[in-house]
Amino acid sequence: MSTKFKLTSLLLSAVLVCGAVPAFAAEKAAPRPLSQTFDQMVIIPYDYHGKAFINGEKTDLQEDYDIVQRSGRVMVPIRLMGTLASQFRSQGSWQTIWQAQNPDDVIFMNTGLKKTVKFKVNSTTMMVNNEPKKMDVAPQKIGGRVVLPLRSAAEALGKNIQWLDGLILMGDEAVDEKSAETLAVKDRILTQLKDTRKPVAYEKMLTPITKYGDMIYYSKQIYQSNGMLERLYRKADGKKEVLIDIPGQPVLSSAKVIGHELYFVSTVNNQGVLFALDLANQQVRKVTSFSSWKPTDGWLERILIIDKELYVNLHSGDNTMGSEKLYRVDKGALMEVTSAKSLIGPVKSGDFLYHADFNFMGKTDNNLGRVNLKTGEYKTFGQDNFVYAINRKQDAGGGTSYNANGAMYVKGGYVYVLGYKDSDPKDEGSVYKINPADKTQVKITPAAGPFWIVEDQVYYVDSATGHLAKTDVNGSQPKTVVSRKVMNAELLNGSLYYTSNVTGSSSDPGVLYQYDLKDGKETQRSDKPVSSYYIGKDGIYYLANGYDPGMYKIDAKGSTRLVSDQVQTAKLTDEGMVYTLTYKEGVYSVK
Repeated sequence: MSTKFKLTSLLLSAVLVCGAVPAFAAEKAAPRPLSQTFDQMVIIPYDYHGKAFINGEKTDLQEDYDIVQRSGRVMVPIRLMGTLASQFRSQGSWQTIWQAQNPDDVIFMNTGLKKTVKFKVNSTTMMVNNEPKKMDVAPQKIGGRVVLPLRSAAEALGKNIQWLDGLILMGDEAVDEKSAETLAVKDRILTQLKDTRKPVAYEKMLTPITKYGDMIYYSKQIYQSNGMLERLYRKADGKKEVLIDIPGQPVLSSAKVIGHELYFVSTVNNQGVLFALDLANQQVRKVTSFSSWKPTDGWLERILIIDKELYVNLHSGDNTMGSEKLYRVDKGALMEVTSAKSLIGPVKSGDFLYHADFNFMGKTDNNLGRVNLKTGEYKTFGQDNFVYAINRKQDAGGGTSYNANGAMYVKGGYVYVLGYKDSDPKDEGSVYKINPADKTQVKITPAAGPFWIVEDQVYYVDSATGHLAKTDVNGSQPKTVVSRKVMNAELLNGSLYYTSNVTGSSSDPGVLYQYDLKDGKETQRSDKPVSSYYIGKDGIYYLANGYDPGMYKIDAKGSTRLVSDQVQTAKLTDEGMVYTLTYKEGVYSVK
């Protein structure tokens, strides 16, 4: 689960998410060491090279900006100021307005806070909600760009700002500049921000797929005048890459390794075909053909094995108007099993396949059903006015968000799934125990996010607190078992692994923890914030994009730093990790 930062779209939209905590309020709190506030700050250097630390992660900004000094004051371009301000995880959105017909005026506006800040070139007065506020130095136009005094702009937008030995620190809290912990990390932060390397060009990026034996498999995108092609390669350490000859025009972004075979779809003679490459002998076999679908019609959503049978989920059309069909592959023939706008699940139990439908363009409620695999009959068993397998959340800034929740269990003749009452806008979703035979249901948890069932216990993330709780399958004896915010959780080998951070944002790095379900014991597994993690048979791997970037492995011997540079993409395989680097071309492996 990666937390990669998409900045280009932010620059284009120029919509700023900025803090609601005033600078003077932050300054009243006792200063804390930089190591403790690092993942809640935006940090840039005086000697700016296009890199910043944003909420604990090193980030390359996609445009060239110059930071200048005038009258002893740091001045930043309005777009850079907007980009940096947009990264704070606080409520409220800021919009930056600059118009060619009024080239000397810059406006920052936050409708949620009912606050407007206006700057004017060569004027030392800024207007905050039409109230004049004095600045030490006026905005200026340098090289055709409007630049703002950084301190005044940051404080007007509600941020504390400090200067520390070549670093500019912006956040909601003051940093203890003399703390031993601050002194221990500041030079490491500055070293990373002085890095002048550029990310690998998009057209030269490789996509790791797997490793089998001593061979790394990866794909390349080949750009031609008539479009883009994907090609599959393999490479052993210290040897030249080899192009693998596979039929047609393959789509490798959805390829999946099952056992010792790599499954992928391709277009051959204008027809979609599913192939499997045997990684042991390099032979390609045809698995099945799609009579009415090819990759350009949509995409391969999933390939999965259920009870030793191969299933293929094909999406046709786009996200808005498209739909999906699930097929079972039987001796080379496709057998349609079920269809949906967007399939959530499926889960097989006995002769039935259970799933939900994420139909945001039509009827949303009573979207839970099952298919009789012997007769092909499909029946819903949810209730009208209830929506299942979807989290609904009322956003603080207004609006409603919906996210599929694929957790679904069949146990003792009952189905356990998330559900909410559609007519109640405050209902975000709880775990329900449903009887498919008579459509009765019982709510067994409060509002919940992800959940898991192990034996007779239901573990869930409490939506109100973000903490991990448990109850039994009847909803009796609820209990909080982890009193910290639990995010990016995965259940593996009898343990829940998850990250946690102060902000409560799943897109920000967090410290990695393990909760043993049998012992009821929580163990901290990483000593630094984790951007993504992977649980392998030989240990735990994680990526860090902070001031000690790289890939780390945790096993019985302790923690080892395997890679000391910033990792761009990574994939767990039975042979360890395959990965690419942000600033160096190539594909690599480590165990």
